[in-house]
Amino acid sequence: MEILFFLAVLLLGVLLLLHKGSAANKSNSKRKIKVEELREQIETALELPPMEPVESWQNERATETLLLELREHGVQLNRPLTKGQAMNVLGLFSPPDGRQVDILKHFNIPYSFKMNQTMAHYVIRELFRDPQKVAEWNNRPPTTTVRQGLLFMEGKLVNGLTHMQAQRRLDRIGMENPERYQEWKQIDRLFLEANNPEIRAKFEVRKITWKRFFESYETLKAAGIPPRSLCGENIIEQAANDDEKIQVPSQVREAIQTATS
Repeated sequence: MEILFFLAVLLLGVLLLLHKGSAANKSNSKRKIKVEELREQIETALELPPMEPVESWQNERATETLLLELREHGVQLNRPLTKGQAMNVLGLFSPPDGRQVDILKHFNIPYSFKMNQTMAHYVIRELFRDPQKVAEWNNRPPTTTVRQGLLFMEGKLVNGLTHMQAQRRLDRIGMENPERYQEWKQIDRLFLEANNPEIRAKFEVRKITWKRFFESYETLKAAGIPPRSLCGENIIEQAANDDEKIQVPSQVREAIQTATS
């Protein structure tokens, strides 16, 4: 019940922010959420433990690069920050990563694409206070994302692995092949972006499968575009050029618009 309470509070905050910006959205304005509206979330982010497993560097003083990135988002705090705190605040401006999405989906936690990375971190932290949930998560079968990572890194799968075993195998292979592993991390990011409901709604396309994703990715890569320069919209546009069937039929679009109007 505690996790549901925290989740409800967080999602309520997001809905309130969205409500405040609804008028601007209807006028096709892409107004960014004001930093003042995130003040409470910023204070919460500063109190959270680091997102990654705790390491000594996370307690070091935040670098000027991190502080500059915060200022670019309009955040300038008159207090010293650690690297871990700075990264938690920056997480307010980023969508949940692949692992966070997998956890939320696995435990059937209501997931909104409006949830940010730090909010997801908070919800998952509360969820994993229960040792049984931790054990369930560690002993589950490998997620599709991890399976795709292993296929990309070594071209095969080993049957019978738990997710934890498969993830450790992927990490080990990644340490042995850092350049290819960095490319995989970019692929993971691009796949999530391409399947962001908001972006897909913008282009009026169906969900991008891994098969279709890789076809589009390889085409763009062969054209000489570096993976780091790609975004989810590039993948969608290429997929739509390759196969018009991914476009949502007009009658379905009209039904959705009618239901949401």
